[in-house]
Amino acid sequence: MQQEHKSVSILSPKSYDVLAIGIAAVDDLLYISSYPPPNIKIAVEAKKRYGGGPACTAIATVGTLRGRSAFCARLGGDELSQYIEQQLQTKNIDTSHIIRDCIAAPYHSTIVVDSLGNRNVFYDASKFRPLAPEDIPDSLLLSACLVLLDHVSGHVPIDVARKIRNIGIPLLCDIEGKSEPAKQLAELADYLVVPYEFARWASNAENPHEACLHLAKAGRAATVVTAGADGCYYASNRHSNVTHLPAFEVDAFDTNGCGDTFHGAFALAIAREIPLDEAILFASAAAAIKASGRNDARKGWDAIPTLEDIILLLRSSPEIPFQAGLLKNITKIATTTRL
Repeated sequence: MQQEHKSVSILSPKSYDVLAIGIAAVDDLLYISSYPPPNIKIAVEAKKRYGGGPACTAIATVGTLRGRSAFCARLGGDELSQYIEQQLQTKNIDTSHIIRDCIAAPYHSTIVVDSLGNRNVFYDASKFRPLAPEDIPDSLLLSACLVLLDHVSGHVPIDVARKIRNIGIPLLCDIEGKSEPAKQLAELADYLVVPYEFARWASNAENPHEACLHLAKAGRAATVVTAGADGCYYASNRHSNVTHLPAFEVDAFDTNGCGDTFHGAFALAIAREIPLDEAILFASAAAAIKASGRNDARKGWDAIPTLEDIILLLRSSPEIPFQAGLLKNITKIATTTRL
């Protein structure tokens, strides 16, 4: 059943630009020269631990970009839970809404990255405990301009999404899991931002353009399909035609977390009422800088761009559509006071 999508209004003042609800992860990254065939030994050239998880990385991006941000999830008192909470706090994220659960813990991922920036993710979600609607106070939802909700596998937070919609707060969904409930979750989103892999599965379309066109039939505020080096495709309830924005040309150093960085930057831009075309460009620039390692061989959350990084990239690309408008409007992000 197709959901009715009302016009989205973002009210102010609010305590938070973006509230993220969803998956926290601790990522142990292993860097190798190239992926070996089966049954081969290969040396690990470097290893590093970072924060991770779709919603968690997205909200870390919001915080890095000077957004007022909060994260809500179930976490325990174990080493991994303490680590991810500390990492969020270094990004100026309000973690006071985390629910203490002695048997809960973040996803724990081992991510193998080759010299070209390609990666495979091996994750353990056995201790992840999802939030129920009653875990999230109405007052917390009402304190945010926008709520970002994610789904990777297992439990699909449909009841949480319905609560957010019923309260009337704009909902951005980042969905990777491929299931019928995941499709239902997508129908509830005011802003749907998904990778082409999900969009192709959900639409049976042969390319990102057609996949975006199919998903946009829900009539939501915006539908965005990200396609890596091919850029992204998007449509809105005001303009049903699909627009393609090519990706910035950068030397990819580490693509892990680029999609989540896109989601966070896009969520912040929408929360600050940046026009859709410019919000897409802002998010695309953020993801490109993240992929490049900020041109400085940085990895993990250390590679999440600052607002100044994005401004520099935009100024170096005057030929890109919507660049001039975004540079004028970016002050809406740069001048807002932190919590």
